[in-house]
Amino acid sequence: MKTLMRASFALAIAAAAVAGMTHGRMSAQTQAAPAGRVAAAQPAAPAGGWRPVKRKDGQPDIEGYYQALGNSGGAGTNLEPMASFMGGAATSPGVVIDPPDGKIPYLPWARVRRDEVQKSHLHPNQAQVDTRNRGWPDGVPRINYYSVNPFQILQPEGAVLILYEAQHEFRYIPLDGRPQIDQGVKLWMGSSRGHWEGTTLVAEVTHISDRVRFSISGDFASDEVKITERWNWTDGDMIMHSATFEDPKVYTRPFTVAKTIKRVKDRGFEIMEYSGVEGEKDQELMVDIPASMKKEPDRK
Repeated sequence: MKTLMRASFALAIAAAAVAGMTHGRMSAQTQAAPAGRVAAAQPAAPAGGWRPVKRKDGQPDIEGYYQALGNSGGAGTNLEPMASFMGGAATSPGVVIDPPDGKIPYLPWARVRRDEVQKSHLHPNQAQVDTRNRGWPDGVPRINYYSVNPFQILQPEGAVLILYEAQHEFRYIPLDGRPQIDQGVKLWMGSSRGHWEGTTLVAEVTHISDRVRFSISGDFASDEVKITERWNWTDGDMIMHSATFEDPKVYTRPFTVAKTIKRVKDRGFEIMEYSGVEGEKDQELMVDIPASMKKEPDRK
């Protein structure tokens, strides 16, 4: 009975996402095998040697709880290496793997804007306050790398559903080749479309709001950015995650960040309630981002 209830709940969430929901608190804890899991014939072992169980819709079975490893860089602090982060003496490592120098290839005007926020991250003015502190969603891929907040992956037929502990957010990633939403719609978590390449889930994320902040240090993009994620399961418990940013309005070339994500196998583990903005008294920081952050500076 509990297994059937869990399966029904997962499908209900997926239906709600398709219907256009943008927020909602969802919690589903599944320690037993869900109804959609079948011990089908095993596929040929990929290069890494992992033989995933196949689900009824042909997906590798990757349901479970996951959490990013380590707090450096992509935990939401900085994408590039950053000296004296949070006032410390050490340099916080970055997560940029391409270009090889670990630097984001910003256009000159964009680097000036990012650096102004980075230099003031301990004492930001109102326009520089991080979006996470405002209570707004982290966006992709930052929310995947928030190491103190795990997430759960469910697999309703023909899709991947991710429930994040952070900010009560979720992502519905359809795998059926459906067209994207209207270009005029911009979302904090973007709009995802995915497909499988062996044991790698490839998700293309577009329609991202230009108010999204990719790190505390001020990394950003325009609302025309395209982010291509590769969730590469090297075995049943380990993901090598990467995200490639493409945005000629802000960067001189594409760049890629990467981080390791590991399955959480603790007995009885579940996603906890996230309380990030309850009791917040600085209401203007939650609802207002000054115009200076919305306008693009002179690009000369």
